[in-house]
Amino acid sequence: AEALLERVGLPREAWARPAAELSVGQQQRVAAARALIGRPELVICDEPTSALDAPLRDAFLDLLLAAVHEAGATLVFVSHDERLAGRFDRRVALAELNGGAR
Repeated sequence: AEALLERVGLPREAWARPAAELSVGQQQRVAAARALIGRPELVICDEPTSALDAPLRDAFLDLLLAAVHEAGATLVFVSHDERLAGRFDRRVALAELNGGAR
């Protein structure tokens, strides 16, 4: 767990603090580290960047994508933010999953 917290860039002094005392960005980093414990084959993220401003969003995505790559995991990332689509190898629109329904 400590190695993952270091990997996602959470400062050591924040490790023992209650989650409610962490910034939103720090909470997202903890969530990413928690999701990667045990080197899962699949990580599912539902709107993990929705509460982050653009610089924090980009930094979080950099960390998440690097950590998932390092773990050898597959990432399913759900977002309404079209600006993020270019960061991923494959994009599937909800309408495609619903047989063309919107």
